[in-house]
Amino acid sequence: MIEEQALVLSEAKHGYVNVKIQRQSACESCQLKSGCGQSALTKFASNKCIEFSVSNNINAKPGDIVSLAISEQGLLSASLLMFMMPLLLMLFVSIFTKSILGWPDEGVAVSGLISLLIGFGYARYFAKQHSDDERFKPEMIRIDVATESRINTKNQY
Repeated sequence: MIEEQALVLSEAKHGYVNVKIQRQSACESCQLKSGCGQSALTKFASNKCIEFSVSNNINAKPGDIVSLAISEQGLLSASLLMFMMPLLLMLFVSIFTKSILGWPDEGVAVSGLISLLIGFGYARYFAKQHSDDERFKPEMIRIDVATESRINTKNQY
């Protein structure tokens, strides 16, 4: 299981809560970050957070910091679907249009771009169709830091 900490923002409908995760990057621990283009891109998007709803199976309250977990297989499957499938489709279409159909380079480039966009569209469609699949859903596994009101309530009893 891959774990990440999240802040519970608010309660949502039907036993769900809205959580926020701060994006993190491996660039911070890399010695080459000063000369790397990926590091610059990470800094540009570093203050953006991801917000979504997750099932509240541990009775977390707004303000709690919780640990979320997702299976490695689910994350790997989703990553392959979202990134590799569109790229492979683009590659196969480009090879087909150049080798079999004999199109000029401009036609191959346009067909590759169109097939890449179709691949991303299919990945999005697949994600919507499988939004209830448990392999792709994170789950709350524990409360790491409780809100102060929760701590005070526990001390009263």
